[in-house]
Amino acid sequence: MKKITAKPRPILTPQLVQMLATYNPDGSVDVMNAAWGGQLDADVIILSLSADHKTVENLRRTGCFTLGIPSSKDVIDADFVGLVSANDDPNKFEKTDWHASKSAVIDAPVIDELPMTFECKVLRYIDEDELGFYVIARVVDILFNEDILNDKGQPDVNRMDLLLFSPIDASYRKMSDIVAPAFRCGAAKKGK
Repeated sequence: MKKITAKPRPILTPQLVQMLATYNPDGSVDVMNAAWGGQLDADVIILSLSADHKTVENLRRTGCFTLGIPSSKDVIDADFVGLVSANDDPNKFEKTDWHASKSAVIDAPVIDELPMTFECKVLRYIDEDELGFYVIARVVDILFNEDILNDKGQPDVNRMDLLLFSPIDASYRKMSDIVAPAFRCGAAKKGK
């Protein structure tokens, strides 16, 4: 098949939508939609953030945050907290349909409605350029809402109904069906 070329741009898709939550100095909740991030190691995540976010100011002050992964039913609030800066509207969290509880292990809020939440402590910052930087953080705990667990007590991806972002067409999407079992479906080709 013939290949065409394209200039580099945000195109790796799909990506999990990620809600980065911190506390403001007055104890109120701040949350943003963090577009660029992923798993770096078994218990380490990396985020690429712009320096001008209120959340970044909080992150640098506290050194910890939660990273909640919304379901498709959270799409309106997830998009809203990405569109509105807490620098312009410090009460944006109160305009969502979400509620927050204090983490038991770090100084950061857990958004109750989100099916999966990573509780994280910053390991280091890596300067990207004058506009932003990378945050590398250790995952100290993962929280799952009970209603997304299967009968063996394990998270069920279908029950999570995770919200995905496609930068190709700037759309939110849902996870689709299983195609094949990982680490097994290719085994027949071993030794050929």
